Parts: sequence; C-alpha cells; structure tokens
Amino acid sequence: MSKMLQVAFIVSIINTLASQGCYCVEIIGGHDVKPGSGSYMASIQTAKMHICGGTLIHARWVLTSANCANDDFLGKYFRVVLGIRSLKENKTAQEFEVIKAIPHPHFDKKTERDNLALLKLHRAAKLNKFVKVLKLPKSTKAIKYGAKCKSLGWGHTTDDDDADPSDILQEISLTVIKQETCNSKSYYNHDPVITDDMICAGDKKGRAKMCRGDAGGPLICLKTKMLTGIDAFGKGCDTVDKPGIYTRLSDHYLKWIKTIMKGKLDNFTVEQN
Repeated sequence: MSKMLQVAFIVSIINTLASQGCYCVEIIGGHDVKPGSGSYMASIQTAKMHICGGTLIHARWVLTSANCANDDFLGKYFRVVLGIRSLKENKTAQEFEVIKAIPHPHFDKKTERDNLALLKLHRAAKLNKFVKVLKLPKSTKAIKYGAKCKSLGWGHTTDDDDADPSDILQEISLTVIKQETCNSKSYYNHDPVITDDMICAGDKKGRAKMCRGDAGGPLICLKTKMLTGIDAFGKGCDTVDKPGIYTRLSDHYLKWIKTIMKGKLDNFTVEQN
C-alpha cells in the first residue's frame, strides 16, 4: 500500500469512528503508566496506526468497543499489538491478525447501548511479564458513585487536532458520577440516555475522560482491580460536564462474552435489553 493510500485509508477509518459516536481523540488529565503496568492493554491498529484500545481477556480474545469492530476494518492491514508501553516499541511487541470481529448484536450507534465487541486473534498470545490477561469481574453489582477507578489508552493528550497520539501509554484517574447527574440538563441531558448498563466517570468538573483514540480501553475500579467496563464514548474532550461513558460489564454482557469465547454463538439468543 502506497503512503498516500495508507493516509487515505486511515482518514476513512477515523471518519468512520467519528460517525459512530467517538467525538474526539484525547485523554485529558492522564500521566505515563509506570514501566510494567498495563500489560493487558491492546493497541488496535490499521496500516500500523493506532486507532483504538482493547483489553486482553484470554490468550486469543481482546475485548473492545463495538465502534472498534466494524467489518470494514478487517483485512490485511488490521492488527492487534500486545506487550507494548510505547507505540514505537518492537522488542517486546506481539502482533496478531484479527480473524473475527464480533460486535454485540444489539449495538445501537444512536443510543450507545450494548457498546462492546470481541476480537479473535489468529493465534494465542504468549503470556509473559509484558503480556498478561486481565480478569473479568466476579461481581457485577452496580458501581457506587464516588468509587475510584482508572482507565488507560494511547489517545491524544492535548486539544490540538494536529497533535500526534501519545507514544507512551497513559493512565487516568476517574471517579464514578451519579447516573442522575450524568442524565441531567447540565450534563448529557438524556442525549444519549445513560442507562444502568453504563458507567459515567470523570473528575469533579466532568472533564477528565478518554475519547476516540482510547475507545475500547478498560475501566478498572481500584477496589476490585478487575475489568469493570469498556470505554464507550464521550462528547467534547475540551468541554466540562461531559464525562466519559463506559459500558458496564453486567451479568448479561459477561454471559455473552463467555458464550462467544466458547464458540457457542449459534446456540445462544441474546435478549434485548
């Protein structure tokens, strides 16, 4: 693929993501992760350019946002890279083709409901100190507001549209915000409606968040240290009162995830929420 065609292809992917509710590409208020941290993080790339985040939950499966699992992304230039802190690293990197991209069957771009997907790798990852699996939650109880959480990603770190994504994996501290607050007129105003299957999280000003370059990344609440949610969407990274929204890993979603990984999709009917 020529450099010009690569650029055109990447631009088309970015435009597709933008049309799916991912409105910006930056991580606000984050910091570099410590070496050795985030070993479960996946960089989803096309034409060697990072477009989304994901979480390794099994040696052959990555959990991400449905926005990052569009069939148009599949093919020769669609890759998952594991084992890196820096996007430029290659000594510890493991690269994989994606042989299946499976968004939740009821994902709705307008409402952002059921915003999760699974990517199946062409071979099993080699688990080591650089590549580890993050456990799925044992408890799926609603996360209490005020809970302290974190999220990770390689998204942009400034409001400058011309800036490059962060080379070093970023970590951001977040606090869970009341669902009622997130749905209020001064926040999302029910556009879209923040449901029980979502987690609203940010800082006190509603500014700290993850966006397009970080879509699909994990939300990890510190009390459990397990995967709690998936970065789904956010509006206006440079605006206050628009916290990030994460898909909460409820019993319903965990059942779907485990069924897909066991290869029993044909025998499983997903109930409409």
